[in-house]
Amino acid sequence: MIEQRDALFRLLADDDQPTLDLVKGQLSIGGVAALPALRALLAGADARSAPHLREVIAGIEEREADAVFAQLCAGFREHDDVEDAAWRLAATFYPGEDFLSQRESLDVWGAEVARRFRKAHSALDRVETLAEFLSDEARLDGNEEDYYDVENSLLPTVIDSRRGIPITLSLVYILVGRRAGLELDGVGLPGHFLVRHRVIFFDPFHGGRRVGLDECRSLLEQQDLTLLPQHLAPATPRQMLSRMLTNIYFVAEQNDSALAVKVAGWTRSLGA
Repeated sequence: MIEQRDALFRLLADDDQPTLDLVKGQLSIGGVAALPALRALLAGADARSAPHLREVIAGIEEREADAVFAQLCAGFREHDDVEDAAWRLAATFYPGEDFLSQRESLDVWGAEVARRFRKAHSALDRVETLAEFLSDEARLDGNEEDYYDVENSLLPTVIDSRRGIPITLSLVYILVGRRAGLELDGVGLPGHFLVRHRVIFFDPFHGGRRVGLDECRSLLEQQDLTLLPQHLAPATPRQMLSRMLTNIYFVAEQNDSALAVKVAGWTRSLGA
């Protein structure tokens, strides 16, 4: 066994590219089932063979993450779990990550907001408590300086950076609210995304401030649109996921054709 391992390390350290490609291709054949053995090999690899093993492992993890997310999109129903979808989408960009620290952040924020709700006696009090905590203390805000960055569409990076675009910031508010016992809905206005609790609308991209119907009407008038009741209806999880993918596609179409093709496939699978 040791001799086989050492022989493999010598092949991975070979300068002959066809040999190297052949060995890496053979190591990849086992797919996800081969990952434990490959990680065990990596633990004992030398400086020359280790990078190639990492590349093989990363390739398997990426293909698996893509396949899992594609399957999720193909079977995603109108009211399925958008949080699970957001983590799995992020895994296609960061294969092998479990996002435990980011999940923990949501749990901690939710617990703190729930504690503060004890002094919130109305629906408006609870909305303002949530918005003040996430905006003033968690420091979540819109990334106006680098709006068209794909990472603004990924839940874990938005949690880490505290910056995002309207829909991902809205998703954070919704998930923290859920953990605190406050049911929130997304509102997919053309050109913007808001959050609502009952008849209270607010804007996570701008510090969670309240938004009235006149402002919503003005926003649509700027696009030569008329505000209709359906514009203010709660967005379903499937609609939110579709919009997240649309945002990523728009960015990728400008500078990453391979990603754009992949995202277009996911969107078609979703039926959006």
